[in-house]
Amino acid sequence: MAPDVAGADDRGTRTGSGWACTVCRATDAAYAPSGRCLECEDRADVPTEDTGSDPGSVAPDGADRRELRQIGDVANLVGLSLRTVRHYEDAGLVLPAARTAGGFRLYGDEAIGRLRLIMQMKPLGFSLEEMRLLIEARAALASGAVAADERRDLEGRVAMFAAAATEKCDELRASLAVAEAFSDTLAAEVASFDEP
Repeated sequence: MAPDVAGADDRGTRTGSGWACTVCRATDAAYAPSGRCLECEDRADVPTEDTGSDPGSVAPDGADRRELRQIGDVANLVGLSLRTVRHYEDAGLVLPAARTAGGFRLYGDEAIGRLRLIMQMKPLGFSLEEMRLLIEARAALASGAVAADERRDLEGRVAMFAAAATEKCDELRASLAVAEAFSDTLAAEVASFDEP
């Protein structure tokens, strides 16, 4: 019979009497689906992925590895909320590389790079579909596994996004100039209130 559960959050964690961490046996904590308290869950071994590109993180077997990060760590790293990271995952723009035994999403450097790209595109007003097109084009070009004619098409797509980003930046600069002029006008008006 399952213990009484006082509450559960959207990560599947549980709190309440009757639960005990399977590692430290704590009874007054939030628990992950794995049965560990969140503190023990954070200390649990985290899977790694082969990267072949980071000489700073060599595993005992000599293979290059990078640590996968839980969604909360990724959100903090890139400055987004958990809800926003999940939104981009639901939209298919960012995918977890793996999941822990407890069901927590784990993200690699590719997902973090995609989130950073999305954060750069968002203020320029690009749609989710436009973000997807650019992400896919850049990923295909980075893979190097495309035919010459397809490569030219993808490079053209990236060039089109570069031109659109430049145009959007020019529009934002013009809008900022109008906003700054308005702010200066209001500041001068407020300063005139103090004049006799």
